[in-house]
Amino acid sequence: MRRLIVILLFVVFAAVGLASHNAVLSGQEKAAESPKLSRWHGVIVRINKDKSTMDVRRQSIIKTIHYDSATKWTEAKGTKVIDMSEFKEGSDVICLGTYEGKSVVMNATQIDLHRQ
Repeated sequence: MRRLIVILLFVVFAAVGLASHNAVLSGQEKAAESPKLSRWHGVIVRINKDKSTMDVRRQSIIKTIHYDSATKWTEAKGTKVIDMSEFKEGSDVICLGTYEGKSVVMNATQIDLHRQ
């Protein structure tokens, strides 16, 4: 009888362990599918409306920011939506988006203007 209880407990613990392992793996797969949102804060150096890009400099590093029709243009920490025409060279901005691989090119989902 005692042997049967030990075997049943072993089977129960093995099933629980397998179920939790599968849950962890599915959570890792979901995390791998959705790219992490990155942030870049700097000053606009150049705007190229033909290519829908802007170069944003922080200290001595310049990153290219791609934008499209889905990009949100905001002000006041993302609370107020504004027109893209208010963004000029020399403007202080925070860009939120995803990077293409390990490059310095970001696809922006939101660009926030900081007025001083």
